[in-house]
Amino acid sequence: MKMTTQELVTELKSVTYDLMSLLERESSELRSLTSAEYEQFLSEKSALAMQYEQLVVKLRSRGEELRAMSEEEREELRELQAEFQQAARRNMNTLQAAKATNERVVQAIVRAVNDKSKEECTTYTRSATTSKASLGGYGRTINKSGGAYSVNETL
Repeated sequence: MKMTTQELVTELKSVTYDLMSLLERESSELRSLTSAEYEQFLSEKSALAMQYEQLVVKLRSRGEELRAMSEEEREELRELQAEFQQAARRNMNTLQAAKATNERVVQAIVRAVNDKSKEECTTYTRSATTSKASLGGYGRTINKSGGAYSVNETL
């Protein structure tokens, strides 16, 4: 059954309000969400965004019918679109701030691991004594020149 333009507009309003509500909840609850809860948010956001996009595309193809709607209804849609853009922008800013914070935390952890490893990590030399390890840094390979080593397993 083909939806009328008015039904599409009503559906778009509903989806837009739902999506805005979800964005606001995500922004306000971001720090307290578990990873499973965040995955649920992403799933819902993806589904609503897809539904929103489909409705917008359908309505754009009905320009003549949209222009025939009352000025009051069109103004309501424009205001709702502006509110949605603001909510999306706030959500994006919150997510970018959280990402930047997470990256700084990870970098601090990596630096701490590197510093601690350089202080405490030891290795055996060819003469079977211990010495400080020459670490290239956490997560990086170490290029050492030298020959092959073999282990004598005979007792």
